[in-house]
Amino acid sequence: MAYIESSAGKKPNLFSAITIGVGSIIGSGWLFASYKASKVAGPAAIWSWVIGAVIALAVALLLAEIATYYSKETGLFARLLSLTHNHDMGFIISSSNWFCTIIIIPAEAEASIQYLAEAYPPFSTHIFANNHFTALGLVFVCALMFTYGLINYWGIKLLAKANNAITTFKLIVPAATALLFLFTSYHPENFTSYQGTFAPYGYGKVFSAVVACGIFYSFYGFNTITFFSTELDNPQKNIPLALIGSILICLIIYLMLQVSFIGAVVPESIANGWHNLDFNSPLAQLAILFGMNWVAIVLYVDAAISPSGTGIIFVGSSARIFTGMAQDKQMPQVFSKIHPLHGVNRLSIIVTLAFCMALVIFFDNWDKIMIVVSVFMSISCMAVPIAFCKLRKMDSRKRPFTMPAGLTISYIVYIAISYLLTQCGFTPLLVSLIFHAVFFVIYCIVHYRSFTSSFNAFISSWSLFAYMALLTVFGYMQDQGVFDQQPGNFVGFIILVTVLYYFLINQKSYRK
Repeated sequence: MAYIESSAGKKPNLFSAITIGVGSIIGSGWLFASYKASKVAGPAAIWSWVIGAVIALAVALLLAEIATYYSKETGLFARLLSLTHNHDMGFIISSSNWFCTIIIIPAEAEASIQYLAEAYPPFSTHIFANNHFTALGLVFVCALMFTYGLINYWGIKLLAKANNAITTFKLIVPAATALLFLFTSYHPENFTSYQGTFAPYGYGKVFSAVVACGIFYSFYGFNTITFFSTELDNPQKNIPLALIGSILICLIIYLMLQVSFIGAVVPESIANGWHNLDFNSPLAQLAILFGMNWVAIVLYVDAAISPSGTGIIFVGSSARIFTGMAQDKQMPQVFSKIHPLHGVNRLSIIVTLAFCMALVIFFDNWDKIMIVVSVFMSISCMAVPIAFCKLRKMDSRKRPFTMPAGLTISYIVYIAISYLLTQCGFTPLLVSLIFHAVFFVIYCIVHYRSFTSSFNAFISSWSLFAYMALLTVFGYMQDQGVFDQQPGNFVGFIILVTVLYYFLINQKSYRK
C-alpha cells in the first residue's frame, strides 16, 4: 500500500471515513422505512430505530477493536472468522457478507427507480407496474448500477470525492424534510389516537419492525468503513471514530424523520389503523398533500442521489470482499491482484456488476429484497461477537482501541441479533440456510475435490450450520405465533443459542 500512497497522494482522512459510513447508511432506507415501520408498529416505531441503532453501535464498537488489530487486512468485515477461526468457517460468513453486500446494490438502484417512477405518473407504468419492474424499468436499474461501477473503477480517491459531495446532500435533504414536516403539519394526537395507546400493535412489533421494515438494513452500512481500512489515513484512530460518528449522526436523522412522519400524517387516514396507510413514494406524496410541490421535487431528486451514494460504496465494498476472499484462497487468485495505482481489483468490480444485474431478475422490487437482505446482514453481524471473543482468547495484548466490557457486550449483542433473526420468519431463514449449504458444497468441490477433505471442512464449521438450522426452527415457531406467546419457548431459545455460542467461539479446525 506504500506504493499507492506515494502514487495516488494523501489517503482519505477521518471526514472521508465518516462520509463513507454515513453515505452507506443513508440510502433507500430513509425513503421507505419510516412509513413501513409506522404501518407495522404505529408510533412505537420510534423505539425500533433506537433498538436498531443500539445494536448497530454495539456491533460497530466490537468491530472497531477488531479492525484496529487487523488494520492492514482488506475486506475485514467479511473475513472475520477466516482470521480468527479457520478458512472453512470463514467462507460461510464471507459468502453471506458478499451476497448481502451484492444484493444491496440492486436494492438501492431499484429504490431510486421505483421512487422516481411515481414522479411522472403517465410514464410510471412503463417502468414499474403491478409492484414489479417492467423490462424497461430493469434496463434503467442496470444502467444506474453500471454508473456505480464506473465510479469505483477509478479507485478510492474518486469514490471518496464523489461520496463526500453526495453525502453532504444526503444529510441536508432528510434533515430539512423532517423539519419542514414538523413545522408545516404536526398532529401530536397521532401518537396516541389509534386505540388510545403509543403501541397499538404491542411492543413485540417494535422488534419485528427492526428487521421487517428495513430499520436494521438502514443502519447496516457502518461496516463498509472497515472494508477500506488499508486505504484510510491513521486507521487505528479513525476507524473507531468514524464507526461511532456515522451511526449517531444517522440515528438523529432517522428519529427526526420517524417523528415528523408520524406527526405529519392526516389524522383521518389512521382512524382505522396505521396498517391502512397506502403510499408508493411516502414522503414525496405527503409533501404534495401539504401543497409543498417544491419539496416533493427535491425528494424525487434525492431519491436518485441517496440510494445511489450507498450503491456506489457497496460496489466498492463487494469488490474488496471478493479480493479478500481470493487472498484467503476462497476465490480464484485472479481476483487477488490489486491495481497498483487505484488500489482495487477491477475484475472484481466487473463480476460484482454482473451478479447484480442477474439478481434484479429475481428480486424485482424493494420489498422483496428487504427481508432476505436482513437475514444475511444479521448473520454477517453475528460473526462480530464470535470473532471478538476468539481474538481476546488468542491475544490478550493491549489494542490500539479496547472495547470496555467487551466480552459481556459481545454476548448481549449475540443474543439480540439471534432474536432479531427469528423475527424474519421461516422462509427467509430457510432460504439463507439452503444458500449457505449449496455455496459450501460448491466451495468444497472446487477447493478440496475429495470427500475426506470436504468432510473435515464441514466439521470445522458445523457450529455455524447448527446455529442457522436452530434459528430456522424458531423462525417457524415465530410464524406460527407460538414463540413469543409462551415464556418457556424464549427461555429454551436463550439456553440453546448460549450453548451454540460456546461452540461457535471454540470451533476447532480439522483441516490437515
